[in-house]
Amino acid sequence: MKRMISLALIICLAYGLAACGGIRGSSSVSERAEEASEKASVHKIGVLVYSRTDNEVIDFKDYLENYIESCFEDVDFLYSDTVASPEEAMQFIRSAAENGVEGIMSFNSYDLEAEVNLCAELHIYYMMASGSVSDEAFAKAADNEYFLGVVGPGSEIEYQAGAKMGAYFAENAENDEYFILSGGASIGNEMHRLRTVGILDALQEAYGVTFDKDTRELAASENIEHVQAGALTVCICPGYLSRDAFRERAKAEYETDQYGVVLAVLPVFDMESDIVKAGARFGLVDCYSDANWKLFINGNLDYVTGKYRSIIGPSFAAMYNALNGYASEFREADGKAFRIIQGFWTSENAEDYEKKYEMSSSIEINAYNYEDLYGVCKNYNPDATLEDLEALAGAYTFEEAKARRAKQP
Repeated sequence: MKRMISLALIICLAYGLAACGGIRGSSSVSERAEEASEKASVHKIGVLVYSRTDNEVIDFKDYLENYIESCFEDVDFLYSDTVASPEEAMQFIRSAAENGVEGIMSFNSYDLEAEVNLCAELHIYYMMASGSVSDEAFAKAADNEYFLGVVGPGSEIEYQAGAKMGAYFAENAENDEYFILSGGASIGNEMHRLRTVGILDALQEAYGVTFDKDTRELAASENIEHVQAGALTVCICPGYLSRDAFRERAKAEYETDQYGVVLAVLPVFDMESDIVKAGARFGLVDCYSDANWKLFINGNLDYVTGKYRSIIGPSFAAMYNALNGYASEFREADGKAFRIIQGFWTSENAEDYEKKYEMSSSIEINAYNYEDLYGVCKNYNPDATLEDLEALAGAYTFEEAKARRAKQP
């Protein structure tokens, strides 16, 4: 091992580490840099996020700062503010490096190659901690030693997330008009693009029709698109709803259309009240959050597929290994960065959502807990390999998480 496990961690291990100890606050780079620099052997990790108010981002932040920081006492997370452009992403990376950050865990990439190249110049590591990038973008960065890799659904799972949701509503909704919120599909967000194409393809197949425009063209459009084929009517409305201009445009369009089914490839933020008021059937790709739980139990949400609070545990372990000197041991055999697949949990009713939400929101029982992560961190398990990390990350399903926790005494 490169460092001794602290006495506090030994005590935690002995008593089961119910919540891994204390609770820490959070702040930006500028607010916590001085505090972090005073800690003798703390690894500082920058976290680049697309929104500080998104439910998924909030849940991930809670897990990293209130669980991981207690279980791994030698790490400190420094969060970006909302990063909404390529320039802001590069600015955060520079600021983080200036304040002693050794690696960036990113949840959204505007230009992967440029971001990785900047990190290489600054001698800090970079990884996509939970997301999907195109094959082309990945190939451009894969050989850079400072690019650890990508953990996330990947193209096929992202596409299927949209396709399965579209097929579910085509079969179960008594309405042929669909309002689709395509998020950042038109401005380079590969995850949103694939989900939107999946929805459109599934609706075409279910209704036995073909739109006049190709579904990839429709998904990538920067303009609001209306298409009709046979009995099927669809509106595709692009834009990040966390931004006032896009949200107000979407709300105005929905007020005009009032379609009976709303499908979103991203969180809908302040549009919930509009959807609830209209009495629409509602499905989205998001996460297992408290807000979505309330929508489900009130009968306002019919379908959700998405991530959960601790799914980023293996991504943290990958970064932790790199910062402790093991980056080269967690690359593919050809020396390229890794690409690890993690999918989603899905619920079609409140009862199913509840049992999954309990595990997603719990501090005491995590789908990925400290024992899981110690097993793939070489500081705690010198025999840990990339294959072990891939196997742990790949065991993301609810059933696999339940099985891991059932093995605990």
